Amino acid sequence: MHKHQHLLISIGKLIKNTRSATMDQQELGQRVGVGRNTISSMENGKSVSAESLFLVLEHLDLIDDIQEVIDQQLSNTTIKLSRKSRKSISELDNDF
Repeated sequence: MHKHQHLLISIGKLIKNTRSATMDQQELGQRVGVGRNTISSMENGKSVSAESLFLVLEHLDLIDDIQEVIDQQLSNTTIKLSRKSRKSISELDNDF
C-alpha cells in the first residue's frame, strides 16, 4: 500500500470515529455542504476534493492539529532554506 493510500484510510477512520459519536453521515454532509456519498468516500479512504476534506476536518475540530503539524514542518523547511546563502553576483565589467 502506498503512503498516500494509508493516509487517506487513516484520515477516513478518524473522521468516522469522530463523526459517529454525534451524528450520521447525512447530517455531517448537510452541515458542511457536501453529499452523504462524499462523507462515505472520505470515511472509506477514497479520494475526494481537498476543499471537502478540509471542510469536514474543520467542522469536526480536527483541522487545527493537522495545521499545527504542517506549520511546524513549514517552519523547519524555512529555517533550512534561510541557512543556504547565495554567492553574491559580481558586477559585470562595462567595457563593451
